[in-house]
Amino acid sequence: LLISIMGRTMGALGNLTFVLCIIIFIFAVMGMQLFGKNYIDNVDRFPDKDLPRWNFTDFMHSFMIVFRVLCGEWIESMWDCMLVGDVSCIPFFLATVVIGNFVVLNLFLALLLSNFGSSSLSAPTADNETNKIAEAFNRISRFSNWIKANIAAALKFVKNKLTSQIASVQPAEHGENELELTPDDILADGLLKKGVKEHNQ
Repeated sequence: LLISIMGRTMGALGNLTFVLCIIIFIFAVMGMQLFGKNYIDNVDRFPDKDLPRWNFTDFMHSFMIVFRVLCGEWIESMWDCMLVGDVSCIPFFLATVVIGNFVVLNLFLALLLSNFGSSSLSAPTADNETNKIAEAFNRISRFSNWIKANIAAALKFVKNKLTSQIASVQPAEHGENELELTPDDILADGLLKKGVKEHNQ
């Protein structure tokens, strides 16, 4: 997924590169106009009275020094600029760092994140989420139906079992061998009187 997003982003990197070149061009021309003369007039302030490699004397060197600032190596170049000039080098280099690094970085991140939020990627995800939710509800419905069917089968089995047990235990009809007792014939401990037992036998 990330590789495909980066591949789609490469097509839009041309605009980002164009903006970056414009920023470097603007700051290179500004540095050449503001500090180029100082490097030539005050070259004797450098050790060995030799002009450093990173300077603002012409456009090519100015372009390279601004590119170096965008890469993060700006402290040494700023000290060289302050050596031949004044403190006006500080706001120039700080503006180059802020506008060059942060603005270009934000443009790149916005470009990258815009591809993450594109509809071409979000639509399949939404369809997949919808299918997963529907499948989950389908499984829950099937599980509840299975539970209902098993509970109904268990209740039916218990009902049939109880019905068969009740049918097998019927009250006995009065027959000849049955005792005919009155409350007076039964003793307190549940035994029968002797005469009643013999009479029935």
